[in-house]
Parts: sequence; C-alpha cells; structure tokens
Amino acid sequence: MFNLSGSEIVFLLLAGLVVLGPERLPGVIRRVGKTYGEIRRAASGFEREFRDTFKEPLDDFQKAANDIRSGFGEVDHEPSPPFRPERTAFPTPDFSPSPPVEKQDDSVKSDESDQ
Repeated sequence: MFNLSGSEIVFLLLAGLVVLGPERLPGVIRRVGKTYGEIRRAASGFEREFRDTFKEPLDDFQKAANDIRSGFGEVDHEPSPPFRPERTAFPTPDFSPSPPVEKQDDSVKSDESDQ
C-alpha cells in the first residue's frame, strides 16, 4: 500500500525514535499497525461486498453477450454482392499539351478606337 523499501522503513523508525523518544515509540508503532490492519480489513470487506453485489448482473450480462456472439456464428445465407463493383484500374489522365492559341482577329477592336 505504501511501497516502502527496507531503508525507508529504517529511516522512519529512526526519525520516530528521535521525535517521540524510546518510551512512546513502541506504543505509537502498535497503534499504527492496528489502524493499518483495520483499514486493510475494511478495504477487503468493501471489495468483497462490491464483487458480491455486481456478480449476478455481470453474469447475466456475460451470458447475454455469449448468446449474441454465438448467434453471429450461425449465418445461413451467402453474403450479398457489394453495392458498387470494384474498379480494377483508374483511367490514365491525358497529359498531352493543348494546341497553341491562335492570334486573335483584327476584327475585335479596342475601346479606344470606338471613341
């Protein structure tokens, strides 16, 4: 729960010895141990109660999911053809140059000559 290594525990014990003194340290360690045990028992009891409460609904859900999965395995017809046929190849684009633009006729006059 606390993920303490051996050296960290020794450090905490030495710090407790300095702060609390040799007379009070054993009693404090005993109380901390009892409290830790009570917390562990309460947590495991809560976990057990949680599992027991949700066991039946989860089992029903699991059974329904398995029934659905087994229903998918029983296909009695052939799959339908695809909506659109597949293209085997795309048309090749034409990258040939366009014919040159011819010079405009002189019949088209600019606006300046009309005035």
